Amino acid sequence: MQVTQERNILAPRSLWLAVALALALGLVGFVPAAHADASEAAEISAVAKARITPIEAVRLAEKHGGGRAYGMGLEVARLGIWYEVRMNVKGRPMVARIDPHSGALLGIEPARGDDRNGARTLDGRKIDLTQAIRAAEAHAHGRALEAGPEGTGASAHYDVDVVGAGGKVQHLSVNADSGAVGAAPRSEWD
Repeated sequence: MQVTQERNILAPRSLWLAVALALALGLVGFVPAAHADASEAAEISAVAKARITPIEAVRLAEKHGGGRAYGMGLEVARLGIWYEVRMNVKGRPMVARIDPHSGALLGIEPARGDDRNGARTLDGRKIDLTQAIRAAEAHAHGRALEAGPEGTGASAHYDVDVVGAGGKVQHLSVNADSGAVGAAPRSEWD
């Protein structure tokens, strides 16, 4: 009983400490929604401040890595901030890291774990990742935070999270053949 009570007290304290640290480091200017955790808030703030857009990051990764991108996301960690672009390079899932301020390639390595998922999901489709991001950003009037493949077969599509006005995240689905944009099913929200 004592341990459970301590956990309940520490969990909120840990969250507040993370938010306070992010505010102190200038990573977060606001908490965009009650349900957003400190990590998501830091990512939302960082994507708004990034000089390199998500589309530019994908293009740079493809240029340096020699593959076709199938997913991307902005990562905020203790060691820094970078775009992670997942690519299919000659049949091998790879991850390139791009600096969001300079566009410099920070590294490229084989994808591991969940980053391997979806490398071939959208092969042969008419819409590529940059087109899907552009369509979602135009629809939501914002900047993409994450994008990647979802579904299988005929239902395969891009899931794109876009930060819009006031830091609100819209979860969108982009048809991989027509480019049509709609709301993503709640089951696909991160």
